[in-house]
Amino acid sequence: MSLRIQFLLIICTFLIANNGLHGQEQELRDSLFLELEQGSNDTLVFFELCQCINRNLYNNPGQSVADAKRVLGYATAASYHRVIPKMIMYQGIGYDLNGKYDSAIIMYDSAIVIAERYKLKIAQGSIYNNYSIVYSILGQLELSLEYCLKALDIFEQLGDTSRMAKIYNNLGSRYSEMGMNDKAITYYQQAITINVKHHKLNRLVKNYGNIGTVYLTLEENEKALEYYTKAYMIQKDLDNKLDMSITLSNMAITYKNMNKFDWALSFAEQSYTLALETNDEIGKLVYFITSAEIYKDQEFYDKALKNYKLAETLANSIGAKQNLLEIYDGMAEVYAKMGEYQNAYTYNEKFNDERVSILDHEKNKALDKIKEFEEEKSQTEIDLLTKDAAIRDLMIRRQKIIRNSVAGAGSLILLIAILIWSRYRYVKRMKNHLAKKNVIIQDERDKADDLLLNILPAATAEELKNKGHSKTRSFERVTVLFTDFKGFTRMAEILSPDELVAEIDHCFKAFDIIISEYNIEKIKTIGDAYMCAGGLPVPNKTNPVDVVNAALDIRKFMLNLKENRIRKKEPYFEIRIGIHTGPVVAGIVGIKKFQYDIWGDTVNIASRMESSGEEGKINISGTTYSLIKEKFECIHRGKIVAKNKGVMDMYFVKSDIS
Repeated sequence: MSLRIQFLLIICTFLIANNGLHGQEQELRDSLFLELEQGSNDTLVFFELCQCINRNLYNNPGQSVADAKRVLGYATAASYHRVIPKMIMYQGIGYDLNGKYDSAIIMYDSAIVIAERYKLKIAQGSIYNNYSIVYSILGQLELSLEYCLKALDIFEQLGDTSRMAKIYNNLGSRYSEMGMNDKAITYYQQAITINVKHHKLNRLVKNYGNIGTVYLTLEENEKALEYYTKAYMIQKDLDNKLDMSITLSNMAITYKNMNKFDWALSFAEQSYTLALETNDEIGKLVYFITSAEIYKDQEFYDKALKNYKLAETLANSIGAKQNLLEIYDGMAEVYAKMGEYQNAYTYNEKFNDERVSILDHEKNKALDKIKEFEEEKSQTEIDLLTKDAAIRDLMIRRQKIIRNSVAGAGSLILLIAILIWSRYRYVKRMKNHLAKKNVIIQDERDKADDLLLNILPAATAEELKNKGHSKTRSFERVTVLFTDFKGFTRMAEILSPDELVAEIDHCFKAFDIIISEYNIEKIKTIGDAYMCAGGLPVPNKTNPVDVVNAALDIRKFMLNLKENRIRKKEPYFEIRIGIHTGPVVAGIVGIKKFQYDIWGDTVNIASRMESSGEEGKINISGTTYSLIKEKFECIHRGKIVAKNKGVMDMYFVKSDIS
């Protein structure tokens, strides 16, 4: 079962667990606001309201944002600077929880300026931590890690171990997402040491559960069980049945991976019992999927299908579309193993249709955001025009009243002249103001266009703007390049976080420039890995040669950088480069933001070329070699075993023949 489910369950659990406080919190909140309305500037009132908003944030983000805005108004009037950045940050967290990540970042930007101005260190650290969380959700792990380390630095300076523990847990999650599991476990353990000392049981549960999930990913099942058991025992003491259900599900998956199917089913059934008690629909869904996976591994295919179908019915009823992908994929596999290939094909098509539906839904949400932005700007212009027309009508009505009611001719003429002159000056000012607004609107539109071009290939961005959508396309011949740094962990231990990020940034900027010269499209970076492809979004026949030339330039850049670092007695990266040519499917994906991506076995093989290579060398597949052998000198390595791909011909590129 996908580990994403566990993450979603933890969020749901956290939201539901706070519902019981609503009545008391509302009464306290209302009484505190009443004191502020009556003119109280008591700092204790502000403090208590901060606590109320903080406790209610995850239960009711919308209400918390509204409350934070009210408190912000009172705090600003009272010049209570300590509260101001916190209230802006709370608004950011509320937007984050509602999926409005751009608005959240804007709030954090405003909050950090004020916190820095008044040297509010704790507030700065908390804001940096929330930056880290939102950038992690957006998939910008390097930036997330940078802010996380900034927060840690502040709390270490303050000696605030309680907040340090929260950051250690956050750092563990970031490194886990980057696949750096050793570092993740180290930070989780540091959080545990502090939380044990301060008897922070709720935090310990998260720490233990996170470590268990890392070990589950690493297939170190005994260790995963050890930490899941620790989490479960605390949850049992706290009588937290929702979290107990999640942990029992994780333990069931772990036992399944160990082929201890009786144990796996037992723990799954225990999790289901708790899900029934707490009316946790997602917990029930996880049980059906987990049971189906257990029966599938035992080759009890009828039982597996029965549970998958129950899961399908429940997932449809609660709108759990991401879970449907997992269900359809599992059912297709079961039917294939049973030899019922027509049913296998049907569910494979359902999987593909659901996946496209999810991608289209998320893409349309993103397009709606762009439209909303444009409409907002247009409405601003309309408002200004309407305001100008209203002023004009008001002045005309005033003139009529003056003309019909004032008898003194001399004073009337003088008065009308003054009013007309004043109106002329005012309308002129308004027109100038509108012209400036039009310039601002156009600037914002240009920025939006530039942002789109920075995220997507030019042809794809243009299609998206003109048609409102972009089709997924197949390309017959694309050359994919992967790079990866050897010695990243060693460098991370030697360099400071800022230095490490700066070093990676320096390399990746150079790679961006190099591939631009060869008309190659950057796809993405994943931690210290870099991925690009030639031959799309506009197909061409030169992409194998273009990509190999770019690889030679990248290798040359890294060798020069290495020599420079050696002369200065500084640490350096070694690089592996892998290349393969073949068909891919390309298009726009993204749950939180647009992303142009590619799929297909070609991508997997290119990745294997990188991982099967050597430091300082360019490892290419036999397919790529056949397309570039007339232009480059290559060395045949023989047939090499590639993980999950079997034996493959591989070649090292020495140089171009010219």
